[in-house]
Amino acid sequence: MEEVFGTFWRDVLGDDDDDDDDDDDGNCVRIERPTRAGEGDARAVLDPRVKHPEINKRSFVGVVRGEDGDGTVDVLYRTSAGKATSARVRADDAHEGFLGKVLESWTATMEAEEEGEGTTREEGEGNGTARRRRRGASELSTSAERTIKTEMKMNGKSDIVTVEQMETLREALPAMYRMREWALAYSTKRDGISLKSLYRRASGKANTVLLVSDSGGAIFGAFCTEAWKVHSRYGGTGESFVFTLAPEGVKYAWSGANDYYMFGAADSLSVGGGSAHAIRLEEDLLQGSSGECETFQSPPLASENMFRTARIELWSLE
Repeated sequence: MEEVFGTFWRDVLGDDDDDDDDDDDGNCVRIERPTRAGEGDARAVLDPRVKHPEINKRSFVGVVRGEDGDGTVDVLYRTSAGKATSARVRADDAHEGFLGKVLESWTATMEAEEEGEGTTREEGEGNGTARRRRRGASELSTSAERTIKTEMKMNGKSDIVTVEQMETLREALPAMYRMREWALAYSTKRDGISLKSLYRRASGKANTVLLVSDSGGAIFGAFCTEAWKVHSRYGGTGESFVFTLAPEGVKYAWSGANDYYMFGAADSLSVGGGSAHAIRLEEDLLQGSSGECETFQSPPLASENMFRTARIELWSLE
């Protein structure tokens, strides 16, 4: 067993008995690494020519930057028996399937973070600084900063955000989703105010952007990676994030604190969890709540902790 430090992390073993661990800085995860037979601690690098079905959407936990500066990363996942483990991979190898998508998304995220490091504002520089200085928080790009120049494909029209704001959101998505068409799956204006209707129209539509505007003028939402439905457990993956568009544009990535990405219940819909939800919408879709959320280390996103909705939309990335 060893300690690993990286940008994406999670306590995958759930060790609560290490009371003597005095150097826990919030970035530590303990994992068991696979090794080559007879080579002691030598770490095998996965062959990109071989498929690795054991690393899939269900088993995937996260990615940690390699320690050796050789362009490798460690992909954290659980085995079919539920055991926490990891695999060493070269980030620029062309793997197929889910692993390839993970590496593509991780590489794009790291590049974006490195580009943004020089523009992080210091405390006290203008409104909203406290939001941006949270771990995992980043300002959404302006039109002048965008890197995607192709026209956005849309099937539907939003009554909450402008096309420019949607392009801003597209830029914030993991790389593998940025070129997909946005289709309006559900709208309170078009489809009526009903959580059941939202679930029905969201059926089978993984990878969605939830948009909410409240009576105080705030616009916020979430990117989620599984279809919304009533379920007995939380779903989603670490690619999920929450965001605000008004009064300011900020993205809050998964913090690694827990895996409470999204949860659909008969009487509510929620994103994030811990001491509070990042977003919770009640069954009538007329009211909701937003608090300090551990999943994304996000502040309250709405104009008030307990808010009244103005409009809600769910967009599917197809």
